Amino acid sequence: MIWRMEDRATTGVTDHPPIALHSASLVVAVVGCGIGMTLIAGCATTPPTAQAIPPTQAIASLSGSYHVVQRGDSLWRIAHSYGLDSQRLASANRLSRSSPLTVGQQLFIPLPAESSRFLWPARGSLRQSSASHGVDIAAPTGSLVRASRTGRVAVATHDLSGWGKTVVIDHQDGYLTIYAGLEQILTNPGSVVRQGSPIGNLGVRALHFEIRYGDRPRDTMALLPPG
Repeated sequence: MIWRMEDRATTGVTDHPPIALHSASLVVAVVGCGIGMTLIAGCATTPPTAQAIPPTQAIASLSGSYHVVQRGDSLWRIAHSYGLDSQRLASANRLSRSSPLTVGQQLFIPLPAESSRFLWPARGSLRQSSASHGVDIAAPTGSLVRASRTGRVAVATHDLSGWGKTVVIDHQDGYLTIYAGLEQILTNPGSVVRQGSPIGNLGVRALHFEIRYGDRPRDTMALLPPG
């Protein structure tokens, strides 16, 4: 399925203009990437830069990424937000389920078993977005943003007006997820990304995350697991 993505200005919202997605034919067209430019297959005109990997995980054969422990985190809460069992998370980091965590500690997050439910794309402070039905997630600089569900990258643009670097994943069942305000994009248009795999990272901006069905925004918070 192919999507046309347009950025529109709206009165009363200056930092986050709404993102309009419309079904098109068999190409991905992104309007507004640059100055009045229409690009085919997204706007990622340069390959993503490799992200530095933190210290080696406890179990090197597992595929995944890292989470930096924040105030209020627990092993169960972190595992739950990434779609994991707390015992699997503990084992991957050579911890027991009762091990204390410290702020700033790095935990290896193995990829979860794939499911049809949406997972949190990043961990951080939440606030409802004033621009749409999405949510803004403020996380430390360098935090990885992960695919909420498995799908194909429909858009990876480095300059969507008002939103900056943005990735849109088509889950090929009518659902789309939008990840805007990225510092770095770690995927390309057309790539198939697995649930939980990194697609970008954050800088000083909060991640703006939306779930849509077709071009209609859904209640993003209601479709994510409880924090």
